[in-house]
Amino acid sequence: MSPGSLQSTSIDPNRRSWQKKSRLVDSTGGEYIVFTHDISHTGMSLFADKQYKSGQVCNVNVPVYVGSALKNYRFNCRVVFSSLCGLRGFRTNLEFLEVPPENKTLIQSVMAR
Repeated sequence: MSPGSLQSTSIDPNRRSWQKKSRLVDSTGGEYIVFTHDISHTGMSLFADKQYKSGQVCNVNVPVYVGSALKNYRFNCRVVFSSLCGLRGFRTNLEFLEVPPENKTLIQSVMAR
């Protein structure tokens, strides 16, 4: 994935806009509020106040309403790249390391929109 490909996610059939306030836990245990931007079957991108190094492993916990209940989905990820993107912070692209069946179902429902 190249930085240029991220600027046109609205026309990329492999990615869907998915904007959620989430929590990122980095490999040192630090927890940060982030904002997801989009998602695909292989990863997601988000905006963060902190820059992450390529290859860094993290977990992203995303709260999603399923019916009337709030459910937290946890994604195990690796940073592909992170770069400053104006006032929105650092645009960070993540690849999924593993996707449990429950998360696959969520991703498929977002991609079907």
